Amino acid sequence: MMEQKVGIVLEGGAMRNVFSAGVLDFFLDKKIEIPNILAISAGAYVAMNYVSQQRERVLKALVEPLEEYKFLGVGAFFKTGTFFDMDYLFDRVPREKSPYHFDKLKNFQGRFITSTVDMNTGEAVYHEVFQDEERFSKIMKVAKSLPFAARVSQVDGRPMLDGGMADAIPIAKALEEGWEKMIVILTRDASYRKKVHRPLYQKLISVVYRKYPKFVELIAGRGQKYNDTLEQIQKLEKEGRAFVFRPTKMTVKTSESDVKTLKEYYRYGYECAKERYEELMEFLRK
Repeated sequence: MMEQKVGIVLEGGAMRNVFSAGVLDFFLDKKIEIPNILAISAGAYVAMNYVSQQRERVLKALVEPLEEYKFLGVGAFFKTGTFFDMDYLFDRVPREKSPYHFDKLKNFQGRFITSTVDMNTGEAVYHEVFQDEERFSKIMKVAKSLPFAARVSQVDGRPMLDGGMADAIPIAKALEEGWEKMIVILTRDASYRKKVHRPLYQKLISVVYRKYPKFVELIAGRGQKYNDTLEQIQKLEKEGRAFVFRPTKMTVKTSESDVKTLKEYYRYGYECAKERYEELMEFLRK
């Protein structure tokens, strides 16, 4: 286990996070043990398998099941009423196809942190204490529940959705925790910036989530916050405090469901980590 002031920060991105899975599986192969994991949305789904040391589980539990059931998209909507079948991913898959080793997460010597957003306050709520597997599964479902794609769920009596809505790349949280070095795994290329003004999207948010004015207000400023965070990451890179993995030669759609394409993207993430292994080791040694 590395020193306690080092951590991994993962942004979300739904199926784009298959790239992140490739990176972290390379870490497992090389026994790169990082004590702090701060992962958002689908990034948390990937990271939980790194913590439990289940190499290739993202392929077995997320990618390969798409061969028999498209659990995201229009097909899932007609079957479940949501665009992402969380029950299938978090209940049926672990039970029938690829069990999750929750005991290893419970015994993890470091910290695994994910987040949801409180719809009433518009603020991120961070979670790292999971008394049992049922609570863990519930929080992980909510942490991946994007607006429009999933229903608002109750956690501890509060309405919640995907924490990435409040803090898509939680660099500020990592700095607040006192992390001196960060491995940041992004799912967009270096040129990507969010649109700051998205009138139609904002209008839909204000109509569908009118019961939650703080959440609506949060979404209005989300693009600028995301872009500002990217600038902060660039600054930390220059200072030698951040080591960033991001796709540069290949990308996939957020809702990609072609198994062959996703497996290629996973391999691409693995090879990116492999190519930069010595550079990463040097970063961690300094």
